[in-house]
Amino acid sequence: MPRVAGGAGEIAYGEVGSGPPLLFISGTSFDRSAWGGQVAHFMGSYRCVTFDNRDVGESAFAADPYTPRDMVADALAVMDALGVEQAHVIGHSLGGAVAQELVLAVPARVRSLVLVDSWARNDDYTRALFRTWQRVRTRCTTREFLESATLFAFGHRFLNTIGLDTLVAMSTAAPHPQDPQGFVRQVEADLAHDTADRLGRIACPTLVVAGEEDTIFFREHHDMLATGIAGARLVVFPTAGHMPQVESSDAFNRELERFLATQT
Repeated sequence: MPRVAGGAGEIAYGEVGSGPPLLFISGTSFDRSAWGGQVAHFMGSYRCVTFDNRDVGESAFAADPYTPRDMVADALAVMDALGVEQAHVIGHSLGGAVAQELVLAVPARVRSLVLVDSWARNDDYTRALFRTWQRVRTRCTTREFLESATLFAFGHRFLNTIGLDTLVAMSTAAPHPQDPQGFVRQVEADLAHDTADRLGRIACPTLVVAGEEDTIFFREHHDMLATGIAGARLVVFPTAGHMPQVESSDAFNRELERFLATQT
């Protein structure tokens, strides 16, 4: 797996396909494989670039705390290594926070922006939830943590269809499990995120995607993004939770395809 020096160590990345570049940025604790359904769908028409954030997958563990603004260096390192001058950037959750900071820092590098179940500013609920996650990860067994995290990662209909045990087993089988302290640091980045007062500076075409059953970020979080970014459009998937790109993959891909078709 190719690697490049990022802002806090080596970043593992991959690319497949040809055409206009799509840069996918994963959320907290997820590696680049979370975008498998999108890469398989778009690789025939687009150059799909994925990478593991610091502290997850095959990328390096960070030595110090960091914020989404710091993580922009990793995304840019991957783009530079591949000679990608400008990309359509698709970010999920924490990846959406990084995507916001990326377009704010270097707007010329972002052709369009897709924010999937992401947010602009924490409130009492998200701060309490994130701190609870940190306590569960450091005080409970890995199995207990995965069960807890899975309840928030997916909507109840998807979870009941696939089964909690199956979803936890899939996470347990990951070839590069995340270190507990790496998770804690990533959640610290979640806690540090705040772009609410800067959303008006984002000028590129933007699609905001939300799962109606998301129990991490709610409609007001998605509305803040959609109303704060001029011209942004909000699409809500009624039967999905926090990961519509997985839970409603076909519908998500069709929506993303329609959005991209208007930008290329």
